[in-house]
Amino acid sequence: MVFNNIAFDNLDVICFKIDEIIKDKKHIIFLLYGDIGAGKTSLVKKYAKFCNINDFVTSPTFSLMHHYDDKIFHYDLYNRDINQLLSIGLLDLLENDGIHFIEWADDILKSILNNAFSNIITIKINKSSKFRDYEIS
Repeated sequence: MVFNNIAFDNLDVICFKIDEIIKDKKHIIFLLYGDIGAGKTSLVKKYAKFCNINDFVTSPTFSLMHHYDDKIFHYDLYNRDINQLLSIGLLDLLENDGIHFIEWADDILKSILNNAFSNIITIKINKSSKFRDYEIS
């Protein structure tokens, strides 16, 4: 599914789609792809607000993972080595029931996750000025 020309400050349509994809699933992993400044963290912030979670949502750049209301798990894998991530227990963290958003996943991790879990969804964000295109697959 592709959503074109979504205003950066109006992500409701994407949040509704994410919610529709999740439905009654206890566990799901979203891989977020996009350049720096594309809006990966902003999407997680907006979705948390959409779910009535009042936690302060920030990028977990230095801590690897933040969790919000024991429902949303938010990871930032920028410049992280896949072997290091696996050795510190990334797969164990991803086994927790909830909604997992992973920023900066690569094809190697995507392959590993596809072999380990059944609910993997990719969201690619492309930015152009104040609008974004979202490809969800």
